[in-house]
Amino acid sequence: MLDIGKLKKAYQRYGFEVQPNLDENVAIFSIRTGHYHNADIIPLKNNVDASRVLKEFQDLGYACQTKQYQSVDEVETALFNGFFNIESTRKRLIRDYDEFTDSLVKIHSDKATYTYIKTQYYVNNKEGNLTVIQEILDRLDTPKPILFLVEAAAGFGKTCSAYELVKEITNTKEYQLPLFSELSRNRQAKIFRYVLLDEIDRSFPLLSSSLVRAEIKSGKVPVILDGFDELLHESATDDSKNYETTEPMLDTISELLTDKAKVVLTTRRTAIFDGDEFHHWIDKHENDFDVIRLRIQEPCIEDWLSSERLDRISKAGFPIENLSNPVLLSFLRCISNDEFDQVSQDSTKLVDKYFDSMMERERKRQDLMMEPKEQYKILRTIADDMIQFDYTSESRDYIYALILDHNQALIETSRKHYPAETRPTTDELVNKLTSHALLDRKSIDSQGIGFVNEFVLGNFCADSIIEDSTMEWDGDKRFIEPAIQAYLPRTEEERQILWESLKFVLEFINGCDKVKYNKLLTDEMRMDLDGETVEELAISDIHLGKLADIQETVFIGCKFSSCHFHVENIKSTTFINSSFYQCTVVGESTDCSNNIHFLGCSDDNDFINLINPIKVDEGNDCKDEFNKCDIYVLEKFYPRGSQTFHKHRAIGALCTKNKLFNHYAILQSIEKLKKAGYLSVPDKRSFLEINIDLIGEIKIALGRTQ
Repeated sequence: MLDIGKLKKAYQRYGFEVQPNLDENVAIFSIRTGHYHNADIIPLKNNVDASRVLKEFQDLGYACQTKQYQSVDEVETALFNGFFNIESTRKRLIRDYDEFTDSLVKIHSDKATYTYIKTQYYVNNKEGNLTVIQEILDRLDTPKPILFLVEAAAGFGKTCSAYELVKEITNTKEYQLPLFSELSRNRQAKIFRYVLLDEIDRSFPLLSSSLVRAEIKSGKVPVILDGFDELLHESATDDSKNYETTEPMLDTISELLTDKAKVVLTTRRTAIFDGDEFHHWIDKHENDFDVIRLRIQEPCIEDWLSSERLDRISKAGFPIENLSNPVLLSFLRCISNDEFDQVSQDSTKLVDKYFDSMMERERKRQDLMMEPKEQYKILRTIADDMIQFDYTSESRDYIYALILDHNQALIETSRKHYPAETRPTTDELVNKLTSHALLDRKSIDSQGIGFVNEFVLGNFCADSIIEDSTMEWDGDKRFIEPAIQAYLPRTEEERQILWESLKFVLEFINGCDKVKYNKLLTDEMRMDLDGETVEELAISDIHLGKLADIQETVFIGCKFSSCHFHVENIKSTTFINSSFYQCTVVGESTDCSNNIHFLGCSDDNDFINLINPIKVDEGNDCKDEFNKCDIYVLEKFYPRGSQTFHKHRAIGALCTKNKLFNHYAILQSIEKLKKAGYLSVPDKRSFLEINIDLIGEIKIALGRTQ
């Protein structure tokens, strides 16, 4: 027999009303659509004759159906399938996937086919051995709510992964239907809560948002939000203020993460998600939902190109080590053999040839009488406007007006190239430019137009940055990484020009990005690090401390390969849970043991012993005696004046530059407190966890009342 209570709950969630009925073995649920009344007649047990009840409601003017169900789960599935129009919605999602993937490859060649590139990734800081997509799919049916953070650098496959996940859920999950949104294309609403509501209404226009939210929480509608970083406005200086604008978005998401809900956010790697405040937010919700972090590594060239083409470009002198950009790899993968031969003749002109090829194809596709350099100039005006007013997509009307207002003379000159009988109007020509292949990934006008990918955006942004004659360009950080990634395949001289133009603004970004961007553009570390925290970077073949000083800096969870440490210029610096492979020590320091400290690190050649590892004072491990530095560390977990404590604290936050204690003293206290059992290392190696069982003793030690 069906549980009448659960049955009512299932139907009422979909807007049905319970109708009174004398037959206790039959339940009736009605709903009104316009001026039509509909009713479901549900026998609660097998072999129940509901024909009398059916006739009564038909006589009352209801459109009725008798439905036989064996369980309430079957009822919920049938309601979900009917209201969410499963089949047509799935066809729409697959159509969107096909349009997106075609836009990536057909832009290069009409015969090209799309294949998802499976790159290396890490899941919760451990190397994954499946795929990013499979890691998520395998967890969609778990009973606990989960937030997935899929992080990657600009252009390394976040959007492709999001679309691939949508396709796989649509094709393999019979009773699930994803809600997918590219957030970069919805900038109309300024408050994230309304952005989310707008996406719900766009995806399921005939359903109430409350119903969709209910099914999100039930796990039937996994939410995939691509480009979460598009809603973040990181400044280069204050991550705590950035988090203040991020937290309401995360709280909106946490409201969905109940019951069996699954939410996937794709985002650039940003300091916000490595910051102390974000992890406090996770701690606050640790009993509410799980957080799975997946970090996509840069694509491997062997996964993109056939061995034949890879061999040909190697022999042509291509800088293979810089050819990691998926846009250029896709270009080299998709073009014909004849085009490949032409492109591979001069490796230094690869980027220019990519844009020339794209714009020549556009001339044919749209009958556009405009030279590549003229098209390029028009697109540059859009990038300049994006940087000036800090956006990456806008409405079609806005882009149309922008192109027309800034390029009237060029547009009118181009019109004259057409024969009089086929000459387009100004409006028609501007519309062609607004639909340029380098601009619009999808023809959804309501969601705005941006550049086709991060590489193209970055290329135009780099041009704008370089042309700033003040050499003090200080635009939003959002545009820096795409610009750098777009310039990696260029010559060393061109990268040097961009470096000179970015030096000013790079002084104000966080230490992690400072190291990464120095390495990418110059292959050196040219900027001082003072009081910085650098987390989870893989750093290879670089001299640290040779051209710039490093002091009061903490490296956490980093991997150093074949790096050279000039210890005389590295002072009061700490390495925590880091690995060193074939690293060397250059020069001597008169006080290494007080300058460079290691905690939980490993090497393969006695590198650490050459610089003096930390040695905890054996006489300073008494559980009952706390010195001032011990108290300082414990108060980071249990702040003075606070009635509550933090279960986790980032090691970087504990070692932040301060006037009271140096890194060595703080690390000694951490080791002492770990040995005494007050602190431990949780799953995330860059954090420490307080022992809740000893919180009473800690309160007494800190002078708090019990």
